Amino acid sequence: MTTQLYSLLLRIVGLMVAAFSGISLGLIWASPSPEGLRNIDPLAVKNTTLAILLVLGVAAPLIAAFSPARKWLPLKAAVFAVAGFANAAALSPVIVVPFQGTTSAVAVVCALALAVLTIVAFMDSVQKKSPQSKF
Repeated sequence: MTTQLYSLLLRIVGLMVAAFSGISLGLIWASPSPEGLRNIDPLAVKNTTLAILLVLGVAAPLIAAFSPARKWLPLKAAVFAVAGFANAAALSPVIVVPFQGTTSAVAVVCALALAVLTIVAFMDSVQKKSPQSKF
C-alpha cells in the first residue's frame, strides 16, 4: 500500500520538508547573530547555517521531490536523510530561535520518515526485479 502511494507521498512530504526548512531558514535569517561565541565568528556560524539549510534543506528536497518518482531511490533516501540532519543541526542551542525550533523539528521528522519510505520503495522495486528470495 505504501509503495503504491509512494509518488504522491514523495511530492506531499517532500514539499513539507522544503517548506518547513524554508520557514526555518527565514526565521534564522531574520534573527540576530548568536551571542556568546568566543572562538568562532557568530556571523560566520549564522551564514554557514543559512547556506547549509538552503542547499540541503530546501533545494535538494525540492529537486528530489519533483524528479521521476521511481528513479534514483537510494539517492533520494540519502537526500532526505541529509535534509533531516541539516535541520537537526539548525536545532543547536546556539542558533535556534523560538518558532524555528518547531519548524526544524517537523522538517526533521518528515525528512527522516520520507527517507525510510524511500528505502522501503527501493526494497520493493528490488524484490519485483528478482522475486526469488533466499529467505
